[in-house]
Amino acid sequence: MRNLNFGWKRWLLLFTALVTAVTLVAGCATKEVKEKPTIRLVDAQWESLWIANALAEFIIEKGYGYPVEQVVCTTAVYMVTFPKGEMDVHMEFWSQNLPQWTAEHISATGELESLGMTLEGGPQFWCIPQWVHEEYNINTVFDMKDHWELFKDPADPTKGAFINSLIGWQCTEINKVKLEAYGLTEYYNIIESGAAGSLEAAMTAAQKKHEPVFAYYWAPTAIMGMYDWYILEEPEYDPDVWAKVVAAIDDPSLRPLDEACAYESVPLLKVIHKSLRNKAPDVVAMLEKFTMGLERCNRAAAWAKENEIGSDWERVAIWYLKEYEDVWKTWVTDDAYKKIKDALKGL
Repeated sequence: MRNLNFGWKRWLLLFTALVTAVTLVAGCATKEVKEKPTIRLVDAQWESLWIANALAEFIIEKGYGYPVEQVVCTTAVYMVTFPKGEMDVHMEFWSQNLPQWTAEHISATGELESLGMTLEGGPQFWCIPQWVHEEYNINTVFDMKDHWELFKDPADPTKGAFINSLIGWQCTEINKVKLEAYGLTEYYNIIESGAAGSLEAAMTAAQKKHEPVFAYYWAPTAIMGMYDWYILEEPEYDPDVWAKVVAAIDDPSLRPLDEACAYESVPLLKVIHKSLRNKAPDVVAMLEKFTMGLERCNRAAAWAKENEIGSDWERVAIWYLKEYEDVWKTWVTDDAYKKIKDALKGL
């Protein structure tokens, strides 16, 4: 009886030790997953970038197990912090607006690395409603001198209003230089906002009320597909002229220039800090294949507007993932694909 009791106790101790070991191993595995580093995405505050960020965040978190943080910042801020490694990924970088900075930082020897395009092109332009172009025969930026009264600034009716891009964006400063070069600052006040929604709201309100509006905008965006716009003709893009425009931003003595030109439309890039290759090599491998696509992005933006999603960009990412499974499936590993598919169930 004593021997049987001893045997039973020994097996109980062994069983307890085994359960403890399994628990410790499972705990270590859980701890390891939780301790994956946070991937920080640049959020420079515009629609197509919000869609790209939401899509990347869903894939990275659900498919690869890394926490993701979106860091709201202006162009001036990320120009300083991104090369220092304070952010990991810019999902939609407009290199044409920062040629000198791009050449300095995004290279084989620089701190940042391009992983190729996320969108085929990023057109930027000045526009007016299509009906204004047709009714008043306004074709070029220079024609705007003769029609400033159509676009009166409510706060100063002695001038028209040009609705510029956001405070803190590089293109906002570019537009100021170009307005001077075209001789338009004599006729127009420059209206700027700190919120992306304000620019869109001003343009949308004008279209709904059938009122003239003169503004900077870009694509892909929802309102470019929802309303009819006329893109004002400018002198064609010239790299030498563009270099002068960019130089005049930092050197007021060069202003006003006697010439300017249209924006160049070039592919929009995915850019990473090079430390991400060691920090999350599987995420980098996915991002190298990630190509959101201009037409797919336009459709996603339009869906967001039609369904009034507000700032819930995860809903747009979910729509994209369900609509274009055959596309994003090629970006990810088989294991990540299964995890993402599971995460989408019921959403």
